[in-house]
Order: sequence, then structure tokens, then C-alpha cells
Amino acid sequence: MTKTKPIITLGNQDLLTKIDKLRETNVGAIIPLPQLIVVGDQSSGKSSVLESITGFSFPRDAGLCTRYATQITCVRQTLSKVSVSIIPRPDAEGPHKDRLTAFHRQLSQLNDGDLANMFDEANAAMGICMGTIGDSPALPAFSEDMLKIEISGPEQIHLTVIDVPGIFRVATPDDNTSSASDRLAAEEAFFMAPPWSSIATDCGTPVLTARLRELLMEISKRELPKVKSDIEKRMRERTTELDAMGEPRTDEITQRQYLVKIASRIQNITTGALNGYYAGEAVFKQNPDLKLITKMIQLNEDFANVFWKCGHHRHFRSIWEDEGESLLGQGAQASIFDMPNDVYDELNDIIDTVYECPRPLRGPMTELVQEMYNSSRGPELGTFNGTVLASVFDIASQKWEPLVMSYTSKAILLVHDYIFKVLQELCPDNTVKKQLWGHLIDELRDQYKRAMGHARFLLEIERSSWPATYNHYFNATLQKKRQTRLAESLKELAVSIPEQNNGMFIPLNQIGRHATDMDNNQQVCEDILDCLESYYKVARKRFVDTVCQHVVDHMLLRGPESPLKVLSADYVLKFSSEQLEMIAGEDAARKSQRQLLKRELESLKSAIKILRT
Repeated sequence: MTKTKPIITLGNQDLLTKIDKLRETNVGAIIPLPQLIVVGDQSSGKSSVLESITGFSFPRDAGLCTRYATQITCVRQTLSKVSVSIIPRPDAEGPHKDRLTAFHRQLSQLNDGDLANMFDEANAAMGICMGTIGDSPALPAFSEDMLKIEISGPEQIHLTVIDVPGIFRVATPDDNTSSASDRLAAEEAFFMAPPWSSIATDCGTPVLTARLRELLMEISKRELPKVKSDIEKRMRERTTELDAMGEPRTDEITQRQYLVKIASRIQNITTGALNGYYAGEAVFKQNPDLKLITKMIQLNEDFANVFWKCGHHRHFRSIWEDEGESLLGQGAQASIFDMPNDVYDELNDIIDTVYECPRPLRGPMTELVQEMYNSSRGPELGTFNGTVLASVFDIASQKWEPLVMSYTSKAILLVHDYIFKVLQELCPDNTVKKQLWGHLIDELRDQYKRAMGHARFLLEIERSSWPATYNHYFNATLQKKRQTRLAESLKELAVSIPEQNNGMFIPLNQIGRHATDMDNNQQVCEDILDCLESYYKVARKRFVDTVCQHVVDHMLLRGPESPLKVLSADYVLKFSSEQLEMIAGEDAARKSQRQLLKRELESLKSAIKILRT
């Protein structure tokens, strides 16, 4: 025999009536309501105690109260009557719910015959199989609906008992189904005899009834404000969940509208993410990873600093001449930028972000230039051809390719991470999010491959073509280097003149006789090195800006074919009806969840209305 717990409530009729009405809204399945519980083993006297308190004899027929919960409510009213109805289960809907709600029966008294007929009618309304001829084998044996029996009369006290299947059963063989008056008389006689006679006024059913009434009223008054607060909180949560689901997506129009709304919202957020307009959108505060342009500027600056400090294979001179550029990047270190921790398998064959640029070897490059000149010289006299400069530049810039490809890979990873996370933030439906992301991947990969391809194209132009520039900075730098070297060679000719505050001067006739102790090959190699260093600086500055503008800013961020513009309203409008159904159609679980939220909100709203009256 199943052990179960009957629930009783006693006390002030207005307050307890309100609790009964709350229970009828099914809100008790969501929010705990004030109640007292009687527990005990089978045949331990639970039913007898309840019958003594209420004066109501519970049904004991084997076919009664065994298939569903039964709520028995006693109400003090002038007119004596018995009303029977059905409280539909929380997930009841459609014709079944209408049929149950319409079930009402009224009896003048509650005798065994009328009770049996009433239960048969209730079973039929609930669609329960009772094992009779004609019953469909598909009918269930139990129901989650609740039978409500309300007993009214002038002598009743407010009481609600909920009998769940398994509590009230056939009487045990040694039970004598005695009357309430007989039990009350036996109880009084028991407590009047020693050793109970001294405390008889504090024992018995009347005292227990009064104490239960006081206890329940105390619990109800204390807990009802909390019940109201819990219901309001639950209502807000469920409303938010339902709003996040959006309108039902049952056809092509509603599905397309749902996706267009998401895409438009993403584009609005992306505009802010690209222009640093973070203040107007709470999403940037909730998820700082969406501050895309801030991260990208950091990456660009890191790339430029690493390229400047470490991009050349070897220092050109014994002492690196940065010409004041150190002031522009003071404090910058190689590889200081933190990349996203998320792993995206779909990018594994496209990007490579693990390159760590080593520091340049010590200079000077004189010996290397000499070797390249000797192996490539032509019939020119006292000069050199462009092939030599191209060859030494290729050696000096050999780290450009891994640097640029690593930088482009990191930029792609930032963009990809942003798209994934903004979709996570703005698409509440996990199924739609997964389907939409899967649909986007191929096009995003194509965009990333184009960006990587363009980076390689720029590398090929810069490193494989004949060195060329029309920037006046190249000649200015070259002349400055030659003048600096000449000035260094003339220092030994300088003399001090006391009349000029011991300033150092070189006699003009000494300058005319000055000659550098250097053979033709050495002179040409020095010229090559001067040209290389001057051209490298021009090419480096030009190349860094070009890569940042072409590859990152245009191809990845702002260009017409940017990956950030893939998920747009126009993109959604091109979906076929089959694609819309696959991506945005609601599956059975989603529909069930929506219905569950709606039903729960209906119960919560009804409960709040009861509490506010």
C-alpha cells in the first residue's frame, strides 16, 4: 500500500478561501502554498483523525478516490449542499480542458449511491479506463486532473483536504467504519480516566482542531506575503522567457520576420562595435568581448610595434638607428595582445596565430651585403644593379610573411569570435542559433580565405617585385646617412680654435685632400647598405599601413564583403522556405515550452488577481 500525505488547511474563512482559490489556479504546483500535512503509516489513524476534526466520513469504497487527487473542501454557508467539479491539470488544453471545466454536479447530500454515480461521471469526463466493457485499451488508468468536492452547511468549519491516490482505502478487517459521535464519546471517556484526567482539558479533538486553526492561520499570515512576492517574481521571469522566444514561428512569414529582427539587431550592435559607440548599448557592458574596434586597434598597434622592432632579419648597423621612432612605441613589447580563448575548429585550416617573432640578429649586415654583391655583380663600374638590392631586401624582410599571416589570422579570430558571441547574445533560441551558425560558416570561411589570400598578394608585391618608391623620404634618408658617414670620417681632421670657445673646425684645404680609405667593392657595398636601410624603412611603413587598411579595415571590418555584413536582413530575405523552416521553425520541444510558459503565466496572473482582491 502506498504511503501518502493528506493536506489540511484550517482557519479564518476569508484568508483560507483565498488560499483555496490559489490552489485551484494550479499555482500550488509552481509556488508552495501554506498548508499542514498529516503523515503516518497505513491504518495508523490518519483518516480517523481527519474525520473527527471535520465531521466528514471519507469514502472507503475500493473504486473511489484511487485514480486521481480529490480536493474535499468544507465551507460554512447558510444553505447545505454538495457541489462537484473538476480542476484541469496544469497542462490541460483544447477541448479536453473545456470539457473538464464545464463539468459541474450538485447534490443535496453525499450518500454512497450518489457518490458512486458522481465518480463514474467524473471518470468519463477525465477519460479514465475503469475496466468496464466498452472501455478503450488506450485510455489511461490514472489522471492528473483533480476532482473538487465542496460541502457547504451552517455547521461546517473551513477545511480543505486533498486526497492523493493511495490514501483512503478499504477499511482494514479490524476496523469497526464507527460513527463520529461514538468516537467522540470514547475519546472523552478515555481522557477522563487516569492518568489523563489531570490534563483532559488540553486533550482531544476540539483542542486539536482549535490548535490546528491557530497554527495554520499563523503560517498563512506569515507566508502569504512571501507567496505573493514569489508569484510576482516568477511572473517576471516567465514573461522575460516568453518575450525572448518571440512570436510563434509557424509559417514562412513569421520565421523570416524572426530572423530579420535578429539580423537587424546584430547589424545595429556591429555599427556601435566598429565605431566605439558603447555607451548606448547594455550588451557591451554585459559582454566586453564585443568591443571589437578596441581590440582591433590594440592588435594593429601591437602588429606595427612588433614589425618595427623585430620585423628585420638582422640589424643593418652595429647600432640600431631608430631615428626617434622609439618615442612613438615606448613600452611596447612583442606579442602583448591577448587573443580569445575560444577554440573554433572551423578555422584550423585557415589561420595560424602561434608565430612568435624572434628578435633581429646583431648587425652590421656589411658582410652579408658583400657576399650578395660578389655573387650577383655585373659589368657596371662603381655602382650596382637593382638585382643586388632586391636580393638583400628579400633576406632583410624574410620575417614579414609569418608576421603578416599571423597578424591576419589574429584579426580573423577576433572577427569570428565577435560574430559568434554577438549571435549568442542576440539569438535566445539555442536551436535557431545552432542552425544559423552552421548556415553562416561556409560563407564566413570564404571571406576569411579571401582576406588571407589578399595578405599573401600584398606580400608578393612587396617582396617579389623590383624595389621601387616615389617617396621623398627615401632620398632624404639616404642623403642623411651618407652625410653622417662623411662627418664621422672627417672628425679626425677637426682642430680646436681658442678664439671660437674651443669649437671644433675642419680646414677647407684638409677637406679637399680627404679621401676615404676604401676600395671600390667596399664603397659599393656601403652604398648598397645605405640604400637597403633607407628603402627598408620606407617599405616597412608603407607595408604596415597597407596591410592594416586593405586586409583588416576593408576586407574584415568595413568593406562591402566584410564577414561582419554576412548576417544581414538581405541575407535572410534570400532564404528559401525550406531553409527558413530548417533554421527558424519551431520543433515540438520548443512549441511545448512555449505552451508551458503560457499556461504557467495564466496561472500566475490568476493567482495575482486573487491575492489583490
